[in-house]
Amino acid sequence: FILHAAVINWSGDIPGLTKLMCLTGHNSYQRCRYCNIRGIWSNHIYYPTTPPNNFENNTTYDIFALPNQTHEEWQQRLEKIHKSKVGKMRDTLVNKYGIIKRSILFNLSTTRFPDSFPIDIMYVFYENVAKYMLIHWMGTFYTNQILNNEPYVLSKQVWTNIGKKMDQIRKTIPTALGRPPRNIILHHHGYKVEEWAGWITMYSLPLLKDYLPTKYYKGWSFFVQAVQLCQKNVITMDELNNIDTLLLKFYIHYER
Repeated sequence: FILHAAVINWSGDIPGLTKLMCLTGHNSYQRCRYCNIRGIWSNHIYYPTTPPNNFENNTTYDIFALPNQTHEEWQQRLEKIHKSKVGKMRDTLVNKYGIIKRSILFNLSTTRFPDSFPIDIMYVFYENVAKYMLIHWMGTFYTNQILNNEPYVLSKQVWTNIGKKMDQIRKTIPTALGRPPRNIILHHHGYKVEEWAGWITMYSLPLLKDYLPTKYYKGWSFFVQAVQLCQKNVITMDELNNIDTLLLKFYIHYER
C-alpha cells in the first residue's frame, strides 16, 4: 500500500513562523496571524481592542467575536499582492495584509492558513506573559517611574520575603515536580522555560496570596488556571472552552 504522510501543524517561535508563513512580522500593523486587528502607533505599534478616542484609527473590536482570518481570505490577498506591480501599490498591500509573499507551504493541501500554525505556549505564556507580569509587580515595567506607581506594585521588602520563602522550600520539592524554584527576585533574568512554567502553575499564587491586592490576585489566577489546563496531555472540549473563557477574563482584567 502507499502510505501518505500529512503534516497536521507547524510550530515555532514568532520570528520562525514569521519567516515560514512569509509575514511582515510582529512589529507591523497587521501583526496577528489569526485575526484582522489593525495596530495603531503610539511611540510603538500596539493592538488595543478599544483604542483611545483621539487616535485616527480608533476601530473598536469585540473580543468575543474578533474578525478572524480564513484560508480563503489568505489566498485572495496573496492573489492581489501577486497581481500588483512592484512599488508603492505592492508595498501598500503588504502593509495592509501583513503578508509578504506566497509561502511554499501553500503547496501542501493539508496545510491551512492560519489554522495549521497554532500558538506555542512556551513562547507566549512562559517566556512572555509571566515575565512581563513579574516586572509589573516589581515596578520596573515602565521606564517612567511615575507610570509604575500602581497598587499592584510590591515593595522590595515583599520581594525579599518571597525570595526567602522560595529558598526555604527548595529542599522540600519532590523531584517529580521538576526543578525546584530559584529565588525569583535574584534569578528571574536567568529563568529557563521550566522555571517560568513552575512559577506560573505551582508557586506564584501561594507566594503572592498575602501580598498582591485581591483584585490583581484574582485577575492573575485566571491566567494560572488557563495555563494549568493547557498543560494537560488530553484536553476536552469543555476544558478548551474554559481555557478560552479564562484567558478572556485575564485579558479584560489586564486592560482595565
